[in-house]
Amino acid sequence: MPESSGYNSNSAMSIEEYHTQYWNKLRAAIDTMLDNAPGGYTPISYEEMYSAVYKCVCKQFSEKLYFDLINHIRTRIAECSRLMHDVPDDQIIAKFHESLSRYLHAVSGIVPIFTYMNRFYLETKLHTQLQTELLKLFIIGFTDVHIKRLIPRMLEAQSRPFSIHPETMAGICKMLNQLNTSYGRQYPGLFQHYLPNIGPMMTENDLQAQMEEERRVQEELRRQGWGGASGMERKRGFEPDHYESSVSMGT
Repeated sequence: MPESSGYNSNSAMSIEEYHTQYWNKLRAAIDTMLDNAPGGYTPISYEEMYSAVYKCVCKQFSEKLYFDLINHIRTRIAECSRLMHDVPDDQIIAKFHESLSRYLHAVSGIVPIFTYMNRFYLETKLHTQLQTELLKLFIIGFTDVHIKRLIPRMLEAQSRPFSIHPETMAGICKMLNQLNTSYGRQYPGLFQHYLPNIGPMMTENDLQAQMEEERRVQEELRRQGWGGASGMERKRGFEPDHYESSVSMGT
């Protein structure tokens, strides 16, 4: 830090100073990021937050800061998971997509703020990365808890084309695969449908099965009025924004 800042890394920090001047501000910034919807934005001074982390690390509060961060985010995930239990089955795909997107979006903002702690505490003493640990928290506290209820709903939606927007389905598969590649191995039929590059190389029998599935989907779409110009006229009311609003769920 510049000398002109007036910061002295040799002076001691009390636990009260840690809480009132640094952790409380950092926690508020974390909550703001966790509450923001993907694409939403609430102004946060990243310079101020990064400086707060820097000072805590220099004052030998790295361990305290890390465990306060982990415990707070674990608490927020537990609350999110509790709310998910109350979501009806017919809304779980949309709500799961929203919750997963929101958390990953927040992590992309939280990790840079704690770069100094990550470098000089997690990497050197714990031999891990902050992003890795934050994703583990969500896997254990949220996705592992709800995935067995989610997957049957996704398989049902997959059998009824456009009952859920394909981008929502593909987005969930992509984000889950980023969190834990074992999800794709547990449910290959679903994940390979939306993420074809994650599975093993197709055999001749696999290709034939895919052709049959594509033909079935095309026939279903034609029955729903998507085939030909007249079908498109009937479906003119279908717009992405209209569709998203029908499947999304408010916070």
